[in-house]
Amino acid sequence: MRHRFFMHTLSARSVRNTKWNADAHLRAHEKTVKIEEEAILRVDSCQLAANSPIEDYYSGAKCLSSNAFLFGVFDGHGGPYCSRHVCTNLFPYVCAAVLKKHEKTEIALDQRLQWLFSSSDSHLPNDFVGEANNENFVRFYKEFKEHAKSGTVREALKAAFESCDHDLARAALPSGAGFTNKHAALIAASGSCATLAHIRSWNLHVANIGDAAAVLGVVTPNGDVIARRLSRPHSQDTATEVERIRKGHPASESSTIFRQGRLLGELIPLRAFGDVRYKWPLELQKVVLEPLGFLPPLYLHTPPYLTASPEVFYHKLTPNDKFLVLATDGLWDFLDPDTVVRLVHDHTLGTQTLQPYTPRSGITLGQVLRDLNERHIGEKKSKKPIDENSATHIIRNALGGVSGGINKQYEKLIDTLKVPPGRARGERDDISVVVIHFDTDYVGQHADDED
Repeated sequence: MRHRFFMHTLSARSVRNTKWNADAHLRAHEKTVKIEEEAILRVDSCQLAANSPIEDYYSGAKCLSSNAFLFGVFDGHGGPYCSRHVCTNLFPYVCAAVLKKHEKTEIALDQRLQWLFSSSDSHLPNDFVGEANNENFVRFYKEFKEHAKSGTVREALKAAFESCDHDLARAALPSGAGFTNKHAALIAASGSCATLAHIRSWNLHVANIGDAAAVLGVVTPNGDVIARRLSRPHSQDTATEVERIRKGHPASESSTIFRQGRLLGELIPLRAFGDVRYKWPLELQKVVLEPLGFLPPLYLHTPPYLTASPEVFYHKLTPNDKFLVLATDGLWDFLDPDTVVRLVHDHTLGTQTLQPYTPRSGITLGQVLRDLNERHIGEKKSKKPIDENSATHIIRNALGGVSGGINKQYEKLIDTLKVPPGRARGERDDISVVVIHFDTDYVGQHADDED
């Protein structure tokens, strides 16, 4: 209560400084990248940590051999090692899996990927060169070219996901001399969900494992915006996922595969990179993982229980498709898809979407009227959103940072942001958002074109 009273009695100068500090913290990791190529105008991204270190990563790149754009969010668990690795290393696999019919030009393997942005501070073009010289990666490239003479993008994305996961697990195996690479073992033992958008011309594919999500913002003929989901969560809430896993194991495990809403009583996502504790046999785990302190799940009988094979959705873009939102589950804990697309749509129109007004406990009727009057004044003065970046705008709204009057609109936001990463994990998860804005003129001109 002392903090709240202080906030209500701030001087005008202190309010401005406090608002600036909150804004600066929220915007510290935002990025805007102008693309202006084919169907993509620009990409907004933003991220807010709850874990210390953060376990979310995101990135964007262009595959020069096919002119396809790649954008992904990667939600780690059990540490940041796997998500950070996949953020940097998955795109090269996807770029190596370009179908022959989609290759625009022949480019050397180590020059095919142009990075646009990444939240990983380790990602540089040199990382791709190093991966291209890796024996496992080169083998995948050669095998894909040999066996995928006529295939689909869906199959190519699945091959890239599965091979990336196979190789990161293989890197953790003991060498011929019995030596185990500890860093590789940490990558394999931790895990990561992933949602990747592959955009080539007007063709959109979304490959997903885990509980992050992709949502398309579609404007109807009457001007309303609706959300079209291009992914579904792989968790125990999805009946087909539960059935898929149960079918792969004996009936004798029916009471142990899922316990308390988790796989083997531990893991929430039912598809993920890494997490070899749910994939490797017990004998291998004793050799590689137990010396590092990783114990196998209690009910591990017939592994693997987990896969990194993605579910892939396809959508042909239309002029009504305005933007695509990729976000980790930390966002969806606060906002539903319909609210998110409405926020982005209003943002593009230069307006500010306010959260519903809820009076504080114990407030008087007079204060309610003053609050509503301040909101009315604020709405009339606010011709455009507080944030230029639409991803930041989404996160601000998720944390409740736009409701209330002039002095109050930052109170809830400041209360949330002042909790440092690590301690904040008890209240929320890491949040990563990528918003891809489409060029509807380009899409409209090619609406009737064939692939």
